Amino acid sequence: MTKIKNSTKFTLLLMSMMIMMSNVAIVTSLPLLSHVFKDVQNIEFLSRLMITLPSLAIAFLAPFLGHVVNRFGKKNSAIVALVFFSSFGSAGLYLESIYGLLVSRFLFGIAIAVLMIVSTSLVGDYFKDEARHKFMGIQSAFMALGGVFFLVGGGFLSDMNWRYPFGIYLVGFLIIVFVAKFLIQKDSLVPEQIEAVTHNLLPIYMLAFLLMVIFYILPTQMPFLIVNVFHASGTLTGEIISTAFVFNALGAISFAKLKKHFDFKTIYMIGMGIVAIGFILIGLVQNVYMFFLTSPIIC
Repeated sequence: MTKIKNSTKFTLLLMSMMIMMSNVAIVTSLPLLSHVFKDVQNIEFLSRLMITLPSLAIAFLAPFLGHVVNRFGKKNSAIVALVFFSSFGSAGLYLESIYGLLVSRFLFGIAIAVLMIVSTSLVGDYFKDEARHKFMGIQSAFMALGGVFFLVGGGFLSDMNWRYPFGIYLVGFLIIVFVAKFLIQKDSLVPEQIEAVTHNLLPIYMLAFLLMVIFYILPTQMPFLIVNVFHASGTLTGEIISTAFVFNALGAISFAKLKKHFDFKTIYMIGMGIVAIGFILIGLVQNVYMFFLTSPIIC
């Protein structure tokens, strides 16, 4: 098997980090939208759609976009997706309408869907067996640590102006340079192999869906709780959620070691049990600084 260069691995990690940026960079700005667009009916609901619309775009379009990626190539698809990522992700810097922002978030979600397809499939192309487990742990850790920087930066910028965190998405233009120079496209599985490995994946898809629904409560709902109920600043909100993502990185790094001792089913049950404990403790919080202790448990 051809050895993958470190520059190619790093580029793949950067692409994965862009996926994590899809929501976390602007979460501290969301509670502020209810004040900026206070005359808009149902603004509380619409502001939450800023997070969920990209996810809806991914859910509805990813199955079709997979065929598009296979046709035009993973490297070309990644470059186009990154252009969309920065162009529509940063739209909050200049758009004046909440509805225009929502449309831009949906289009932004299409870019995220393509990046998810490309980065996930390339992990399968580049690595096998134990090497794949190890890299996926590193990938998750890298995504989580990236989330820390974007959350803290987004929180700091949101305290200056609600628009500024949208500028973080412009970093996608920089990642294009790495993709164009270092990303290597390899042949994926042949059709016979694909048919063999996808026969019993529906339960796994459902479990992954359940995990994502539960996990994304943290970045989508926690900012509203922390800001509106505990009256915290955007900076403090970003610090709380980013602390949680640090522990997400630690958990991701430990995956390869856990896999040596437990099967996938056991690891999943352990993880979901810990998440449940975290949410129970969050429900008991009376002081905003206690979120620094309870939120990391979920991650």
